[in-house]
Amino acid sequence: MILVTGATGHTGQRLVERLLACGERIRVLTRRAPEHLPARLQGAEIVRGDIEDLPCLARAASGCRAIIAMTHIRFAARIIAAARDASVRRVLFMSSARRFTKYPEQTARWVIEGEQAVMESGLDWTILRPTMIYGGEEDNNLTHLIRSLRRWPVHALPDGGRMLWQPVFTWDVVAAILAALENPQTIQRDYTLAGPEPVSYAEMVRTILRAAGLRRLLVPVPLGAVMLAARLLACVMSRPPLRPDQVQRMREDKVFDITAARRDLGFDPIPFAEGIRRKLAGEV
Repeated sequence: MILVTGATGHTGQRLVERLLACGERIRVLTRRAPEHLPARLQGAEIVRGDIEDLPCLARAASGCRAIIAMTHIRFAARIIAAARDASVRRVLFMSSARRFTKYPEQTARWVIEGEQAVMESGLDWTILRPTMIYGGEEDNNLTHLIRSLRRWPVHALPDGGRMLWQPVFTWDVVAAILAALENPQTIQRDYTLAGPEPVSYAEMVRTILRAAGLRRLLVPVPLGAVMLAARLLACVMSRPPLRPDQVQRMREDKVFDITAARRDLGFDPIPFAEGIRRKLAGEV
């Protein structure tokens, strides 16, 4: 039995689907009622509960050979405590490449602190650190961008869209998790998961437009103007669509070395153009 937390998320439910297809027995901890769960989780054992309820989490982990934590790594301490209580040594944690940002904010600090807790746990841990994951309609990343491109005839390119990103396709992340689970070489190792090569934001937008058969006017906008707009929105909105810290992070390229993942996990991510084609075609 393998316990998966965060199984109802975009990549979590695909992971469970693939694990079940591989013949694994899967237990899912979730607050949702069974009738409200994604269809991809059919066949998994469902335990109703909250990750912040340590006794409940420990009961869910009881009898499991491994825990795969797809929940935010800020919950690492609870997962570690539950693993110890249930005598589970093998734990895999989904982290985030945000830990490398030059402009740390609360989310980045949570990631750093969570990873530190894992590395000091003494368990047989593996940390998988993806960049921006994209794929299905609920990926909450490129889906919003695609909707905007379909809706509006003009699209702004902050700083001319020169910043480099390295998004990773959801099924490539799932494949890396499966490989890490069964490879003892990955114990007490951390891996960054990213696309095969960096792509500028402008080229990402153009790739999406080509794949969707759209023509839009792309307008370069100075980053200073974007920052001013974000600050004004923050003054008048409780949940602005763009925050100053997000604009600040646009100043840095998000480029990562995936050599270790290629070597130990057989990680071979698909190019962005192919991932977008599959996303738009619903092949996820």
